[in-house]
Amino acid sequence: MIAPRPTAQECKVLPAAALRDRLALVTGAGSGIGRAVALRLLELGASVVGVGRRAQRLAETAELAKTSRFRYQALDLRDRPAAAEFVAGLGGLDLLVNNAGGQFVAPAAEISRRGFDAVTDLNLTAQASLLLAARPGLAARGGRVVNLSLSAPDRGLPGHAHSAAARAGIAALTRSLARRWRAEDIRLFCLAPGTVLTAGAGEELPAGDLARIVARTPLGRDTTPGEVAEWVAALGSGAADAVSGALIEVDGGAGLVAAAALPG
Repeated sequence: MIAPRPTAQECKVLPAAALRDRLALVTGAGSGIGRAVALRLLELGASVVGVGRRAQRLAETAELAKTSRFRYQALDLRDRPAAAEFVAGLGGLDLLVNNAGGQFVAPAAEISRRGFDAVTDLNLTAQASLLLAARPGLAARGGRVVNLSLSAPDRGLPGHAHSAAARAGIAALTRSLARRWRAEDIRLFCLAPGTVLTAGAGEELPAGDLARIVARTPLGRDTTPGEVAEWVAALGSGAADAVSGALIEVDGGAGLVAAAALPG
């Protein structure tokens, strides 16, 4: 039995102005999940700084936002000095959403060292550097961090050996920093969506493969961008502050079953 998908409005459960007067930094805000997160945070009263590699996509997010509380900057997080300088210039920070990432599908034996390094850098080491750069600003405001991962990275993801390694690493880093930074009133969470049918997902896998992956989940459905955005907003609002360092899987139960067979 396939569980019904909620409508965009049904996903919205937080009270209006839940994030009023908060400042959030969202990476990868120019498309997909990052755009959905940025727009939802704005709806809840936050001021949002969106970054990403493509200025045009960020400008499109700004057009959808229709508010001066959204500003953006083209930024490649792999440029460590530029990223650190940018984050330092923000001052106090209430929420960091580490969403930027990407991967490609390939058998593990066919992934070149350059390809492996590129994916692990984007999904782990560049994010770790950004976290360290944001630490003073987060500490100044008792801020929160939501790191985006993938469903059950420790289970292994066929065709995504490089990405699974990086995403498992970001989950471990979240747990480690949640322990170390608690004294500075910084809380960290790792959110792992299931299959989110964004344009980016369609570029990585054919529609038939995506459909098979979704069909294998216990709920038999995908995770919507709106659901991910609401979870991010809830974690950023303080509604889930009894949680610390956890990997929260919003994946229709995908982490409970074996991954669908793909090349690699």
